[in-house]
Amino acid sequence: MIKVAVIGGGTAGYIAAAHITKHFPQFDLYHIYDSSLPPIGVGEGTTLDFPEWLAEITALTETELQERCHITRKLGIKFENWGVKYPEFMQHFQPRGVYAYHISADKIVELLRDYVSATHIDKKVIGLRSDGVIVDISFSDNTYLQSDIVIDATGFPKSLNEEHIKLDLIPTNAALIRQGPAASEGCVEVELEGQIWKYNSATRTIARSHGWIFVIPLTSRTSYGYVYNHHINSIDEIRADFDDFLAEEAIEVNKQENHLKFPNFAQRTYFDGALFKIGNAASFLEPLEASAIGLTLNQIRSFSHWPLKTLEQNGKRIKLEDSHIELFNQYLQSSFNSNLLFVAWHYSMGSCFETKFWRFATANFKQQLGNLASQKFLVEFKEYIETLASQPNPFTALAKTSARVEEFPSISVLEIESSSSESDSGNIDGLQSSLFSELMYGIGYFS
Repeated sequence: MIKVAVIGGGTAGYIAAAHITKHFPQFDLYHIYDSSLPPIGVGEGTTLDFPEWLAEITALTETELQERCHITRKLGIKFENWGVKYPEFMQHFQPRGVYAYHISADKIVELLRDYVSATHIDKKVIGLRSDGVIVDISFSDNTYLQSDIVIDATGFPKSLNEEHIKLDLIPTNAALIRQGPAASEGCVEVELEGQIWKYNSATRTIARSHGWIFVIPLTSRTSYGYVYNHHINSIDEIRADFDDFLAEEAIEVNKQENHLKFPNFAQRTYFDGALFKIGNAASFLEPLEASAIGLTLNQIRSFSHWPLKTLEQNGKRIKLEDSHIELFNQYLQSSFNSNLLFVAWHYSMGSCFETKFWRFATANFKQQLGNLASQKFLVEFKEYIETLASQPNPFTALAKTSARVEEFPSISVLEIESSSSESDSGNIDGLQSSLFSELMYGIGYFS
């Protein structure tokens, strides 16, 4: 019997453990975590693939998920003050009417616990030693466990070293998180091309003097986060501008706040043949496009396709081909690189603010992109952008459609009556081309 150990008690760890429970019940699964370490629990936005995956794992209705995880539908992202063209614009999912979720991160962990069938070990892991076939796990109580496959979902590395790729292309590295009441009026309004559009509900992303603020609506509360660069602005400056924003919005938040510093990075090697890093242990990008859970799902689904299915078919542990391992790592790195460039391009045209942070962000984008000029993935990505530039402005087309807000069992959803309901085409590494096109026109990168 194949022995698989998932290490980590956060969102990525429970996603991996629940996924393996569902799809590989014949594996001898161990779920290892240190209950004294609370999960970060910041990421509350998801991508389009998450609702489908969650339904696949739990078979719960949206009403049940709303009760347990305080979800709301995420119909897209509203950008405010970004770039040089539109004061505000909406980034829609395609086809119209599809959605992701806003979730309570701690509640989703509680939910997924019910869908993990494993031997649970509540201990602190102090060492992992892999030879590419077997992994030895060392615990703080001087005990050990050996496993055929280990999925490392232990979160951010303590420090970055030669095993990591440091991502200087991203200009932010810290966030101040606050919680406010659930919004009494859920509609997000966008004024575009002389029309008012109403969405219920969507993530808001507001450029501010020292970075940007996210607003994520849940049924129980609203999550606010000020994302910035702690090398440029002090926490006192962030608190002051955050307070100004909340006053402008007439929002009273809880006194308790969460201050986080994060690395933007990727592992050079995700999988060595036995040890697989996933979630924040594998990579991290600032939360601008809520990519963390999307990347985690791509990682575990890819890992299921290969090598887990191969091991399942063999019924015993075999040494995996080095060439296959290399291709697997290349695929995950390619997927991550696309997300990296997508996030970085948000800063290409700056914002309506002429401040130290935004001067740095735009200059840093140009400089770091120049440093990557010879990289194949950047060359391919620029070709992709040139293709998008030949397409019509999506916001001009949007003005020709009509919109309404419709209620759905306590969850509101925008339905757009459009002549086309075809799924998006021309995607690159899982990114919808429509999202990128709306971003590029929205910020004024495309005229």
